[in-house]
Amino acid sequence: MVLIVACLFLQGDEGGATVAHMGRNTDLYAAYVQRFPTYARELAKKLACKATLEKDATLKIPRRVWLAFLTPPEKRALASLGGEYAAVRSLKEAVLRDFKHPARFRDRRGTRGASDVVTLALLEIIYDLKNSKVLLSPARYEAWHEVADAFGLWKFRYTLEDAIFESFDPDNYALFESVIREQMKVDTALVRTIRTILSAAFEQAGLRSCTIENRAKNIGGVYRKVAQKGKSINDIYDIHGFRILCETEKDCYVALEAIHRLWPHYRERFKDYIHTPKKNGYRSIHTVLSCIDRKPIEFQIRTREMDVIASSGPANHADYKRVTRGHA
Repeated sequence: MVLIVACLFLQGDEGGATVAHMGRNTDLYAAYVQRFPTYARELAKKLACKATLEKDATLKIPRRVWLAFLTPPEKRALASLGGEYAAVRSLKEAVLRDFKHPARFRDRRGTRGASDVVTLALLEIIYDLKNSKVLLSPARYEAWHEVADAFGLWKFRYTLEDAIFESFDPDNYALFESVIREQMKVDTALVRTIRTILSAAFEQAGLRSCTIENRAKNIGGVYRKVAQKGKSINDIYDIHGFRILCETEKDCYVALEAIHRLWPHYRERFKDYIHTPKKNGYRSIHTVLSCIDRKPIEFQIRTREMDVIASSGPANHADYKRVTRGHA
């Protein structure tokens, strides 16, 4: 699931221009946390968490959100922020105020302010759970999971789902993680063969710039599907799938036609969210094929821009484009 880290990282419009490369970007945040020497150990852990999340190059988070994430929640620390960091302070205060009330955001998607608060709240929640700090009830964590879905923040949605699962049901989490890991090893040759077949089919169809990715589905999502359908862990088959990234929307449909020529698909599991996007802005084509040895495998087809939007959410992506185009 780890992708190559992008050299150009998103910066918001508060307190400076876009940082042009990862070295300067790291220095900027490292310098910021030095404003709070009393909290050095905790902020070092948060910097490490930030670096881990940024390994996914599709994740675009505004600078003001990262700075708020790296701001201690204590009143003394917040009181020290003014001037160019006033917006960072306000954002942190908003999350502290609304942290226990995820329901307030269910109908507020599409606004930049709400997106900032939700993105920061999810960052804080995921960080806390990964560090064994359970501050909310399972129901409220599930409510935040629903908010992440409503805002189209898919990276956070899946990461939070896994963190909730691991925190409240560690034994089952460990079991499913082990099964998924072992199945990925078993399917190594299958994945290699399918990738080769896809590459040849796309070449023949005139698609020379498509990227083929294979990744495991998130552990919590696999468990949820098994629980909802009343299946046994031995019945799990769709624990990983392929994602096809294309340059244009037209290329997505060319790729779809190409893979449907290779193997039969399950009509009832075909979804065209490019033609009819989800309410949260998500766009992609989903299709499940009966591949080699009749193994059902899901394929998602989308443009690279759609992939970034799916990971970061429409509002964060719009902010990224606005800043990088020089409209900050």
